[in-house]
Formats: sequence, structure tokens, C-alpha cells
Amino acid sequence: MSTIAQPALPPYSVRVSSRARHIRLTVTAREGLVVVVPRGMRINADEIVSSKRTWALRALASIADQRALHAAGPDALLPHEITLPALGESWPVDYRGATGSTVRARPIGSQLVVSGAIDDGDACLHALNGWIHRVARTHLPERLAQLAHEHGLVYSAVRVGRQRSRWGSCSSRGTISLNRNLVFFEPHLVDALLLHELAHTRALNHSPGFWRILTELDPRAHEHRVALKNAGRLVPAWADA
Repeated sequence: MSTIAQPALPPYSVRVSSRARHIRLTVTAREGLVVVVPRGMRINADEIVSSKRTWALRALASIADQRALHAAGPDALLPHEITLPALGESWPVDYRGATGSTVRARPIGSQLVVSGAIDDGDACLHALNGWIHRVARTHLPERLAQLAHEHGLVYSAVRVGRQRSRWGSCSSRGTISLNRNLVFFEPHLVDALLLHELAHTRALNHSPGFWRILTELDPRAHEHRVALKNAGRLVPAWADA
């Protein structure tokens, strides 16, 4: 009797999360396919990946070039131009060697100059990511404040960080946390995420009531929700290093 071979599963890893409430699959250039599992839950990871095999293969194919850059090492990741759609800016990157063991990234004129020990790829990436973080910490809170004022919404504080798997969140105390990589999104998508979190200041859930509030703020909220789920591909590989 002949048997039909089952299609091979794409490579994946499993991450246990104390914050996760449900099993979910994520695909990023840095980590590839990851099965995120709530702490204490037993699963058959092969079965889960098999059920989403078509989606996973398609998602992995869409970031294959970025995955290859990660595999090639830090020097291959270094960008020659950085585009920040959220700000409407594009910065040519000029790498300038200098004495010393540190690396700095700062705008000089119309260029972003990376200077210092530029033969150290990891240090250059660290400097670039530090600059992006500073830019995001200025721009994102300012835009959040503008939208809150326009819509008469109030939040207690805002934090900008480098979350692993969330673009934003809102705590029960009204603290809104934003992913610094939002600066790589188009302005309308940034606003959609900010409005989503601001809506949570009125409804800290995803109930029908929450969606009524959000669609009043953002009539295209459901369309934007789908776009945000697939927005990881907008983040360049070097910023996910």
C-alpha cells in the first residue's frame, strides 16, 4: 500500500508569553515564523503550523529578502538611505570613519551621518536604532497629542518603546505605549493606530461598543486593522536587527 507524503512544514520556533491570551502565529524578518503560546498552555505546534501552512509560506516568502539580509550579518543590513513615511522624510546615510571605539548617528545638513568605528557593523546598527528611537519619541507623542485634542480624548501618559509584537497598547490607567517603528508607516496608518489606542481610553476592550467608538473616530477602522496586521513588512530589516 502506498502512502501520500505530507507536505513539509516551514521552519518555526515556539515562544511562551505571559501576556498572550490566545495562540497566535507571527512572521518577522528577524525571527521568522514563531508560534506564540500563552504560559501554561500545552499545544501540538506541528498541528498548529500545519493548519496555517499556506499563510505561513506566503508570509515567509514576502520577507525572504529581509531574512537573507539578517542571515548575512550586520554589515549587510546597514542602509544607505532611510525613509520615514510618517514624517515625510528621506535621509541619505553617510558613513564616516573616525578614531575611537564608539559610533554616533546624527543629522548634518540633509544627510544622516554615522561616524566613528564604522567597521563595527553592530555598533553602526546600534547608533542608527538609537537615532530612530529619538525621532520616534519626538514625533509620535506630538501626533498623539494632536489627535487627542482634535477628538476631545484624554490619556494619562505616553511611552515609546521597541515592543516585540505590538504596535501599540493602552493600560487601564490610560498610559498609551507606542512602537517606535511606527515611523516607517504611512501617516494615515500611524493615525489609525493612534486612534485605536485613544479609543481604548473610553473602552478598554474590543467589544462592539469599542468598535462603534473607533469607527466614529476612523471610518476606515476595519480596513486599517487588516493593514496593521500585515504592517511588519514595512519595517526595514536593519531596524528589526
